[in-house]
Amino acid sequence: DGTMTPATLRELLKSLSEQNVGLWDATDVDNILESWANKSSIDFDDFLSWVYDGSAMLSPRDVEPLSEPRHLTINFDVNKTIVMRDKTANKSVEVVINEVLAETSWGRVEGDRWIIESTKPSSFRPESEGEELVSYAEFLEKQMPGSDRRKERQKYKGAFTSPGSAGESMAHQHKNLCKQLIYPDGSPVQVVHAFFRLLVELKRSKRSFSLIFRSFGEDLELVASELNNFCEGNHPLFPGFRMDGSDGEPDYRFDITHPERFGNFHIEQEELYLVLGTIEQPGEGRFKDVTDRSLSFYEKHELPVKRIISGTSAVVDFIWELSSQCITAGFRDNFQFWKMKGNTQEGGKFFLFDASKNTKRHEIFFDDNVHFKDLKIVRPYHRMRQRRSWWGLPLLRTHVCRADALTAIN
Repeated sequence: DGTMTPATLRELLKSLSEQNVGLWDATDVDNILESWANKSSIDFDDFLSWVYDGSAMLSPRDVEPLSEPRHLTINFDVNKTIVMRDKTANKSVEVVINEVLAETSWGRVEGDRWIIESTKPSSFRPESEGEELVSYAEFLEKQMPGSDRRKERQKYKGAFTSPGSAGESMAHQHKNLCKQLIYPDGSPVQVVHAFFRLLVELKRSKRSFSLIFRSFGEDLELVASELNNFCEGNHPLFPGFRMDGSDGEPDYRFDITHPERFGNFHIEQEELYLVLGTIEQPGEGRFKDVTDRSLSFYEKHELPVKRIISGTSAVVDFIWELSSQCITAGFRDNFQFWKMKGNTQEGGKFFLFDASKNTKRHEIFFDDNVHFKDLKIVRPYHRMRQRRSWWGLPLLRTHVCRADALTAIN
């Protein structure tokens, strides 16, 4: 029923401390339980929220500053996170900006109609008297629920500011945002400037980090081209700024020919595989109509496969080692598996993390499709407990971040 006794909670906390999940150790348990000692039963969700709000008293070893900042492993989704177009889905900048505005414009629901109240977009729900305002995207989710109506919802969002559409009054905002994705010479901005500003700040602060791009689509080569141009000092907004190793610091260029840093995830019978050397997948792109979608697909077609890492444990070990380095890599995630799991967290992008303080590392995942009630598109894997599902919502406070496309563009 979602509750437990204090005695059961004590055993749970002790078990977690023994497994070294990084939240507390055995000496913390009595301090934590003091706040709950007068209750005969404890709501587990309330308890977890309390812990992740920072109310739990942790041992001194956990609050002492580290001698040096942790190494960061930063996973970046591509579409609507750092790139405002979608080649795979054939979405132009104009369509993507309409989708962004549909998610950040707010209104009231009257019957089966959505009436806009916003005069400018906002990533945060505005306060209102009476009923709560909802975004147009939220309205469509309720009117057209389910993964089978996803394309229908996208159609309406993609035309949000068109004449006669629900967001027609936001057409001027659409125009202004599109302008921000064009360079002075008229060429398109492929990767938002906010991403490069982050890299500049990371380098200037001398932070150790790895970059891992993640996408359901075929856009990793585009990202590689843009990143490499930036790293070699050729970005128009950051001329001369280099991250190519020429100054003796790490080389963050993305080499898609590197045998260990480019590939895609394959999932078969719930087991994870990593195919290195190609992002081609059975059921996608030019292989959309193939019938054999098993791992043997890669043996039947002439693809530049370097090697295949087989089994979840082996993939975990590989990703953990790779992400300990100051490098850039990119992997295509498995859209067919996510679709098969109803577009839910259970089938989402593999995200390896370990909350333990003693790793001296911290893993982060940025994705615009993360929901605050369900991670939806990110599937967390704790390094030490690979065979267990991981309750993802607490990670929204520490490891998983919903990317805000509107802020990124601005």
